[in-house]
Amino acid sequence: MATSGVSDVAVTIQKVVSALTTRTLIQESVALNIPGVWDRSGEVLEGMDRLDMIELAELAVQDVVEAGTDMTAQTITPGASQLLLNRHKSIPFALTSRGDIQSKIALVQRTVENGIRSLVAEMDDAIFAEAVAEAKTTEAVAAADALAAILGAKQQFDEDNVPKTDRAMVLSPAFCALLLGTNNIIRANEFGSATPIQAARIANIYGFEIFESSSSSIPDDGFLAFGSEAVCFARQRQVQFEQQRQVLAQRTDYTVTHLYGTK
Repeated sequence: MATSGVSDVAVTIQKVVSALTTRTLIQESVALNIPGVWDRSGEVLEGMDRLDMIELAELAVQDVVEAGTDMTAQTITPGASQLLLNRHKSIPFALTSRGDIQSKIALVQRTVENGIRSLVAEMDDAIFAEAVAEAKTTEAVAAADALAAILGAKQQFDEDNVPKTDRAMVLSPAFCALLLGTNNIIRANEFGSATPIQAARIANIYGFEIFESSSSSIPDDGFLAFGSEAVCFARQRQVQFEQQRQVLAQRTDYTVTHLYGTK
C-alpha cells in the first residue's frame, strides 16, 4: 500500500492552489483578457525571476536604383530588455481552531479563493498602472462627449500607425455610464442593436473592443486604450502555499505567495 508523507501532501496542496489561481485569473481578471496585454507566463520556468525581451529596430524602406548607388544594408542588432518579476506578493491569514471546528464550509479553501480574488485585482491594478505610465498620449481633461473622446483615441492610434487588429479599451465605471447615456448609444436600436442598453454592455466602438474595470489605476472619468502587445505580463505559475501550526495560540497561520511582473 502506498503512503504519502507530509512533503507529498504539501506539494499536492500547492499544486491545487496554483491551479485555483490560474483558473481565477482566467475567469476574473479584466487585464489578462485584453488583447493588448501579452501574457508570457508560459515562458517562465521554475526559479526564474526575469524574462529577456528581444527588441528589433524599425527598418527603413529604400529605393531600388538599378544603375547607380547601391542600397545600404541595415545591420540588424537585436536589443534586449528584461521583464523583471519583481512584484512579490503574499496573502497572509490565520484560522483559529474554534473557527475551523465551528465552520460549516471548507474554510481554508474559501479563504484562499477570496485571497486569490484580491491578488487578481492587485495584478489588474499593476498592469493598468504600467499602461498609464508608458502611455504615449494622455488626456487630462474629462470628456463631456464620451463618443468624441473615443473617436479622438482612434484618430491618435491611426496617426501613430497602431495596427487596427487587437485594439482594446478599458473604461472606468463613470466613463462607461457617461458613454451609455449618450444619445447615439441610447438610439442604437434605430440603426443597429438595442443590446448595449439592455445589457449595459458595449462590445465594440470605432474598432476598439470594450472592457470595463473599477481598477484604481484607471482615471475616475476616463479610459485606457491598448494596441497590440501594449503591455507585457509574466508570473510564476507555481504559487507558494505555506502553513504553520501555532499550538499555544490555538490557530494555524497560512500564506499564499506569488511572483509576477509587468513591462
